[in-house]
Amino acid sequence: MGTENESVAKKTWQELQVAKFAERDSRIPEEWKLKKDAFPAEDITDLRPFVNSCGILSPAELEITGEEYDATSLAAAIAEGKFTALEVVTAFCKRAAVGHQLCNMLTEIMFKDAIARAKELDSIYKSTGKVVGPLHGVPMTFKECFHFKGYDSTNGYISRIFQPAQKTSPLPELLQAAGAVIISKTNVPQTMLVAESHNNVFGRTKNPVNSRLTCGGSSGGEGASQAFRCSALGVGTDVGGSVRIPSACNGVYGYKPSFGIIPMIGYSYSGWSGSNTGIPAVTGPLGRSVRDLTLFTRIVRGTKPWLFDPSVMPSIMEFDVASRKPVIGVIYASGLTPHPPVRRALREAVAKLTTAGFEVKEFNPPDFIGIREISEQLFTLDGLSYPKQECAKSGEPPVPSVKKIGFWDIPAKSQEETWQWNTKKLEIQKKMLDEWQRVGCDVVLAPVGPHTAVLPDDWTSDIYTVAWNVVDYPAIVIPFTHADPALDPKDAEFKPRHEADEKNQDLYDPELMKGAPVALQLVGPRLGDLQLLKDVELLDSVLNGTA
Repeated sequence: MGTENESVAKKTWQELQVAKFAERDSRIPEEWKLKKDAFPAEDITDLRPFVNSCGILSPAELEITGEEYDATSLAAAIAEGKFTALEVVTAFCKRAAVGHQLCNMLTEIMFKDAIARAKELDSIYKSTGKVVGPLHGVPMTFKECFHFKGYDSTNGYISRIFQPAQKTSPLPELLQAAGAVIISKTNVPQTMLVAESHNNVFGRTKNPVNSRLTCGGSSGGEGASQAFRCSALGVGTDVGGSVRIPSACNGVYGYKPSFGIIPMIGYSYSGWSGSNTGIPAVTGPLGRSVRDLTLFTRIVRGTKPWLFDPSVMPSIMEFDVASRKPVIGVIYASGLTPHPPVRRALREAVAKLTTAGFEVKEFNPPDFIGIREISEQLFTLDGLSYPKQECAKSGEPPVPSVKKIGFWDIPAKSQEETWQWNTKKLEIQKKMLDEWQRVGCDVVLAPVGPHTAVLPDDWTSDIYTVAWNVVDYPAIVIPFTHADPALDPKDAEFKPRHEADEKNQDLYDPELMKGAPVALQLVGPRLGDLQLLKDVELLDSVLNGTA
């Protein structure tokens, strides 16, 4: 080990990058690799249909990985014996291999281990007639920031290449015990504080729905993976929108829990492990349905994670909640005026809900730009000393998105300044709670961002997502519609509120964003996660006709 570390230390960051790319490529079987002349033409932006014609997957494998199944129904099909674990895992590994070659969303590829585990699961099923757990044979992917024994946990830092983890993080371990088969980790941004997925270790991830646009971040590799259906269920983390922004960009479902719902102990830090900004990161799933988000949560909570993670709260999800018609508060805009497709989505959603008999009220939160100012100061208490240290170790530069989002040059805060910013955060929490009580709503409907997916590196404002991290409210993103130039022309009467509002509106290009997913964000009160999941399943059935 010492000799290997010395060899790594003598290489330039570019040489390490090449070596890491080669290692990753070697984990894809040759028969699953696309020929150079077989890639889609440059003018094809929706890369998802290519899997149907590339010849890598059989018709049966396309069915297994296709639109017919979400994780819930796939688990049921395996339990019924319709598919073997090996059939399912192999199909998803092959689809992930194709998706990765098109979009670059995978980091630590585990296909070989996954297929071996699928064979073990089939052997158990054959001998006992029973599944090992509720996720028996269900392929999953995890964001890069979780440890898996024998695989690197670089989090996008060159300095952490070729240092395999000695043990697996508790969350993936408990899901593996429930029968899940992990097939890969997925890409993230350098520093983990960017709504993008680009770093010097693995490169940039493309959006499979519209490859000209960003996949979002920081769980952008996971968002792209779910959009391409590389796995049946994915896991990300969220401290400012990192589950919800990629879910919106890629047109999938995502859930940011309240802090204390899902365990994070033992994950791979991208900053100082003992730091406390006052805005805690949380772990949440990305998938294809609200019921998949509920399935993930139910299985994790069923293991009593508070027995091994002291930050997890018991007795806050372990009860029944009522079916009801929740009262909806609506945020049409705060801080930045959303682009035309987002405004249309909100109008259409309100119209559908009103027609279905829901009570809808306007919700006026504390100014989201003001909340964003607080969050950016708390996220940079150390002046980003950890990522700067890691970059200095290898000599790698910050990628463009890291500089563009604006955190890199914010100075560190003194302890007294930290207290002052946390005091401002507490004031915002009180104001948000007061508005919730004034309106008397059960769920808030809001944009996920001031726009749909934009050009890579251009999603620099997380105001519509980070606000809910600051107040620690659970939030779920559901896909709803798509940008359409005919329905969403530029607003000729737009009058900017301020310079940032004008810059945001200047990003809108109806033709560029044609077909981009437009999502909705549904928010519940702090620790009201179980009721929110129940409410959103109903709301999704109304908004998307999933009933």
